[in-house]
Amino acid sequence: MEKIEILKIESLSRAPLVIEGYLFKGSNPKAPRVAIIGAMEGDSILPLYCASSLVDFFKNKIEEEKIKGDILIIPSINHYALNIGKRFWPLDNTDINMMFPGYEFGETTQRIAKKVFDAINGYDYGIILERRPDPATCVPYIKLYKSGYEDLLAAKRFGFKLIHHRTMKSIDTVTLQYNWQLWGTKAFSVICPSDNQVDKKIASQINQAIIRFMDKSKIINYHIFNGYESTIMDRNTISIVKSPKSGIFIPKELAGNYVSKDQIIGEIVDSLEGNIIHQFLAPCNGMITCFYSNSLIYEHAVAFRIARIG
Repeated sequence: MEKIEILKIESLSRAPLVIEGYLFKGSNPKAPRVAIIGAMEGDSILPLYCASSLVDFFKNKIEEEKIKGDILIIPSINHYALNIGKRFWPLDNTDINMMFPGYEFGETTQRIAKKVFDAINGYDYGIILERRPDPATCVPYIKLYKSGYEDLLAAKRFGFKLIHHRTMKSIDTVTLQYNWQLWGTKAFSVICPSDNQVDKKIASQINQAIIRFMDKSKIINYHIFNGYESTIMDRNTISIVKSPKSGIFIPKELAGNYVSKDQIIGEIVDSLEGNIIHQFLAPCNGMITCFYSNSLIYEHAVAFRIARIG
């Protein structure tokens, strides 16, 4: 393993920001190469944990000869935000994942994005560990933009239950996934629940999926059990259930559970009087992909998303 410095920014008031990557050299120069990006935001705890666990796996738990292609892991990019529990870059509240491919003479986050992109550009595959931006507990899944550069067949190698094949918005053209793909890397976003507590079971599912992908892509020689036959979903196949009232939210079903049409899947309790003021009914047969993760829910908030079956 080689620990490499991606970027160093001096600070007047605290220690320098040093972004480091862990490079595991493969034994076969013709094998595909992969780069893995962990936490780009200060509240991306599960992506940080998953990336650091992968560093430990390749450093201590797999024989070197089983690593065929180069593997670069950058567990964290936005240390300053992580240290103070802030989501975006603390100095100007900008999102690093909205700054790619970066600009070396631009604002600080543009310069960070440029240095990171220079280090990861040219890899055959790219994996981005992302936290859901909304307060939602979800099943881990792959997010792929309908960019014209996406590789759905390769995305199925992860073995997740779902692949969200998303229509692009104009703002998505400055994300890492799109720019990576634009420059020839087959990039995938692995979406993690937004909870800030580490769920080791979910983390294990995510890391097993990444290892499964690398094995099936011939980056490593490390066989594990097959995953799911991934279902490709888009916005037209997902039903959204919104809250008609505010109050205390109590989900009855969890992400990943299958439900039937008109089944009670959650309720809202009056926050002052304690009586049930609304029951959520499943609008269709399907699987709950995510549900609202806060105990207090607001009117018109998205309570559930359900991937429809049939």
